[in-house]
Amino acid sequence: MNDRPQWTELLQSPARVPGWPIKACAGLLCVGGLALALPLGLLGLGLLAYIWLILRVRVAPAGDQDNTGLSAADPAAVFAPVDGRVVHIDTGPDNRCRVFLAPDLFDSHLHYAPVTGQTEDITWIDGSFSYPSLDLPPDDQRVRREITFSTAAGHQVMLVQYGARSCRLIQCFLREGRKVNPSDRVGLALFGGVVAVSFSGTTAPSLVPGRRCLAAQTILGHTG
Repeated sequence: MNDRPQWTELLQSPARVPGWPIKACAGLLCVGGLALALPLGLLGLGLLAYIWLILRVRVAPAGDQDNTGLSAADPAAVFAPVDGRVVHIDTGPDNRCRVFLAPDLFDSHLHYAPVTGQTEDITWIDGSFSYPSLDLPPDDQRVRREITFSTAAGHQVMLVQYGARSCRLIQCFLREGRKVNPSDRVGLALFGGVVAVSFSGTTAPSLVPGRRCLAAQTILGHTG
């Protein structure tokens, strides 16, 4: 006599299992949650890696100016405040040179001081975020932060951080009166932020829209 159970005896109809509808729903919810959580987790991990990439510190700290391309023999130089490309060059209403730069997708979005000097004024101008990032020259109603630096020679250089539809996080790390040099981080603007440098003087002859710039290394022009 064979005491081993037949395979048909090992199978049960779901209807014969107590509470089977609840158990089936719980199982389906677990499977569905896993199917959603895994892609969302991977997406979150990718976003975290991207934010780490665009907030990386690429410029050497103050004190080792040889690593940042700075030259004490050229105190009138105005440096690019961000990695990216020149997107627009014009002359402002006050006849000051204005150079607009925007970081590429994988560039660092940190901003650096354009000159060696002292932070003279920081002004937040409330406005609208409804403008595209590259809508240039910018409308006067566009939200922005204006940071004014004063050089040892008495020249004023202004760094302007512009908001946009995709750029709503604009931060400044400075306080008025703080001394800075081009290797100092002064702020950031995430996801498509445009930054402008305004100064009285001349722009570099090789500076044209589309040119690739490196923060604290590329000279935009000279004050004077």
